[in-house]
Amino acid sequence: MTHTLLHQVLVSDLVVPIGLAVTAGQASRTGSGPRPAHDTWLRSDLMVFRKEQDAADRGYIDGAPLLAIEVTSDASREVDLGAKKDMYERFAVPSYWVVDLKGHEPELQVFELSDDGRYAEEARVTWGRTCTITRPFAIELAPDKIFDRLPPPPAPRRGIHMLDHDHHNGPDLPHCEEPILIDAFGRWPTGAEKVELWDGCPVFYGAWDERDVQIAERAYPGRVVRLDQPPGEPGTLTVLPGPGVPDDA
Repeated sequence: MTHTLLHQVLVSDLVVPIGLAVTAGQASRTGSGPRPAHDTWLRSDLMVFRKEQDAADRGYIDGAPLLAIEVTSDASREVDLGAKKDMYERFAVPSYWVVDLKGHEPELQVFELSDDGRYAEEARVTWGRTCTITRPFAIELAPDKIFDRLPPPPAPRRGIHMLDHDHHNGPDLPHCEEPILIDAFGRWPTGAEKVELWDGCPVFYGAWDERDVQIAERAYPGRVVRLDQPPGEPGTLTVLPGPGVPDDA
């Protein structure tokens, strides 16, 4: 079984209990995410939000969701528990859950914003244990009941590469010193596990190497392409503005 299929199984196992637990005025969605700023679009594995935040068919909600849930992979674990957690915190997402598959027994980490605007770990629910959560709705979290029919773990995923296409710096792509906004983002297909926009910088999840850096440099001419881990290892590839970006950009 591939990582992608295992990931889909873990996310789908959460859909029903979350859908049954949401209260009036709330909604849940997979495969989408919040747009908390004009230059940031995050793709949550599952999120709960106020119905009035729904941006129709635009593939995102406006503002911060009530709850963001991420299911880790080898490529996303460090980000989900580090930089992305910090970003959800910065945009004041009240609740953040991480499903971390360790061995063959997923555990749930629950973070909630405290009065100082920082995340505090409210619970770490391991296999065989149960915890009742009250925000943003009441629900009993029991990993061995939610994820009761897990398939075998996937083999390590290697050889993921960006799809190489001819790209040109045109009206849809801002100057290399400027941040990329959501209207121009997402027009370049890739082989990424997940793609997001962080503060005007595209972020690609996968197992990237120097070939992918070269492809990204052609797709985003003049910008700095950064591998966030050793070449060929799971992690992220980030496209940063080019040299000379103004301090207030």
